[in-house]
Amino acid sequence: MSHAGVKALVVDDSTTVRRLMDLTLRPMGMEIEFADRGEDALVLAKHRGYDIIFLDVMLPGIDGYRVCKAIKADKATKNTPVIMLTSKDSAFDKVRGIMAGTDVYLTKPLDRSALITAMKKCLPQISDAARAIGAA
Repeated sequence: MSHAGVKALVVDDSTTVRRLMDLTLRPMGMEIEFADRGEDALVLAKHRGYDIIFLDVMLPGIDGYRVCKAIKADKATKNTPVIMLTSKDSAFDKVRGIMAGTDVYLTKPLDRSALITAMKKCLPQISDAARAIGAA
């Protein structure tokens, strides 16, 4: 089942991570846009109405914690699920992510099954698409 109506924003300054996310999400029929800076992510999030945002912590300019906090503080975007994808895996970093308002905090290298599980938690409607590509 395709979910072409599901729009995702991937915010990461790594070309490799953006490509990996593209290869993971497109087979599910998701529409994906990319940003590599926190400032760009905030503008896109406010004006494009995403169903889910994947957000790195370490970004040039505004870091992912501040981006997440701003997304969750904005009336237009506060209900948009944010999945943080980061190499910062200490308990302190995870607490910072939770305090910033992230819905799910995942560490890199990205585990595909953990990513699919996180997406199902945030967007239950993608479960069928995930199952269709053998990711369930």
